[in-house]
Amino acid sequence: MYREQGTRPAGELPPSEIVYSAVDRADRQRVGMLVFQLGGVGILVVSVLSAFATPELGLAGLAVSTGAIVWWWRRARSARLIVLRVERDELHVRLGGSSRMMRLGDLVDVALDIKTIQRVVDGDSAIPALRFADSRIAPEVDTARIVLVGAEGQVPLTKEYVAHMDATEWLSKIRVFLRKHGWVPDDERDAPEE
Repeated sequence: MYREQGTRPAGELPPSEIVYSAVDRADRQRVGMLVFQLGGVGILVVSVLSAFATPELGLAGLAVSTGAIVWWWRRARSARLIVLRVERDELHVRLGGSSRMMRLGDLVDVALDIKTIQRVVDGDSAIPALRFADSRIAPEVDTARIVLVGAEGQVPLTKEYVAHMDATEWLSKIRVFLRKHGWVPDDERDAPEE
């Protein structure tokens, strides 16, 4: 059954779309930044409005500023969602506000674009302000992003590179999704007989 076209019970169709969330593991730091912004901006708004107006207006300002920050963060996160949808023999890719379409037959491969980086890390000084003076280079780490390889070239799904293991996991999910809709990578296609 390996690499053979599987059979599906009559009436059962594969899902027509998959949502790829290119979330980097550094997002945990961004969540901390969200909490900091909510607290810092909220305290500032309450203090200013309570000092120059009424405490009730300060609480209303806190609610409005909290709602605005949460809305901004959700909008920024949803902009990183990539939707891959298959309709008949066409693959529609929605990247943020833009959209692309290609035929499944023209899709040659789904691959990883790998980039090796070396991060600069702070030193281990007991004085936090001096840790930058003893900074050093960390070992090399592979990062990757998923690209759709077509007849016209490569289409990266994201601008950012994420952790290699996250990109590899999503690469396999996307390839399985496309295979369920009949896509076969170019290197597995039968060569035309002459």
